[in-house]
Amino acid sequence: MLSVGGEAAVVVMWVLTAARARCEASPLPVRVSPQATHQERLQAAHHLLAHSPLIDGHNDLAWNVRKFLHNKLHFFNLSSDLTQEKPWMNSPFSHTDLPRLKQGQVAAQFWSVYVPCEAQYLNTVQLLLEQIDVVKRLISASPGDTTLVHSSAGIIEEFERGRVASLMGVEGGHGLASSMGVMRALYDLGVRYVTLTHKCHTPWAECSEPGSHPPNTRGLTPYGKEMIWEMNRVGMLVDLSHASSKTARDVLSTSRAPVIFSHSATRALCHIDRNLPDDILSSLALNGGLVMVSFYTDFISCSETATIQDVVGHINQVRTMAGVDHVGIGAGFDGINKTPEGLEDVSRYPELFAELLKDPTWSLQDLKKLAGLNLLRVFRRVEQVREELAGEKPSEEIIPIHDIDARWPCRYKFASLDDART
Repeated sequence: MLSVGGEAAVVVMWVLTAARARCEASPLPVRVSPQATHQERLQAAHHLLAHSPLIDGHNDLAWNVRKFLHNKLHFFNLSSDLTQEKPWMNSPFSHTDLPRLKQGQVAAQFWSVYVPCEAQYLNTVQLLLEQIDVVKRLISASPGDTTLVHSSAGIIEEFERGRVASLMGVEGGHGLASSMGVMRALYDLGVRYVTLTHKCHTPWAECSEPGSHPPNTRGLTPYGKEMIWEMNRVGMLVDLSHASSKTARDVLSTSRAPVIFSHSATRALCHIDRNLPDDILSSLALNGGLVMVSFYTDFISCSETATIQDVVGHINQVRTMAGVDHVGIGAGFDGINKTPEGLEDVSRYPELFAELLKDPTWSLQDLKKLAGLNLLRVFRRVEQVREELAGEKPSEEIIPIHDIDARWPCRYKFASLDDART
């Protein structure tokens, strides 16, 4: 029997051995006995995650690299134990490194590519490209432990090899500078989802943040709908975390592919605008999409503290309203400074599954869906829609000038098509 604490090396060795023995292993039982001890449930959780990939939808480590190191990586290694290194060991925002990702049995991690809302209408595209550059350099510096993948098949391939699959998601549509061309270029660079808004509205989509300026109460504008269709066409996942309820409803009625909420929680259990109301959860089932549940205490308990049981409550609320096929995990580590008791960093995911195994209504197959199979299904469907739309030409729509002119005066302006061709 494995020990809960103090035996990290043993746990990791057991996990790697189990991963290599997947093909020879006996089938998992349907459920774990509700009378099982914590130790037995934890062992079952390790076994489950060794056989089925765990995919986390959102991690903000790259922005911490910007804040702490100004993107200078000469003295940084993601494969190091950052709990023993400054400034990471002293930061409440630091929860991630590759040793802990492996201990937590994370098969795939979406790294957030984020720039602040204050950069909107300024140098946001430059800053975004610099964050993509730093993510790629972080990954390439640890080739034995992780690699950048671009597809659902890539996640499975790396899971079978025992490496963490790394993917990128742009957090905040303001990073697109309202440009179809920028969005397409980001896809070519390896980005696989775009969060439509952050804590600010874009000219084409409304965020959930109260009092955001400039005001946008239109939800998704006509140009925003065109952007969604173009994201569908190229195979970019649409992420609605941070979007207003109106924007989310508009996107759900517009998108030809399933959408995700990469790091969100439920309004029924914590009544804030950032969280999702029940009607959107129900509509998500019709869309085929996915809510990846955040671990941020402010979203989970609406207070300064939360527990692993509070996170389970939000997972169960999504399951109740949308169904077990529409729930996943998007902790938001390294972008949060308050974590639930029992889920302090990325090494603790098996504890979440051990807690869920207390509940006899969760089968092991359902927990595989929560861990990553649901995200893989959504990703594959987005890729399938891309193939179905392969014959369509790229959108050449340009955002209406009155949506941006007063807010973005310092830019090169094409007065006419003739000027653009000169």
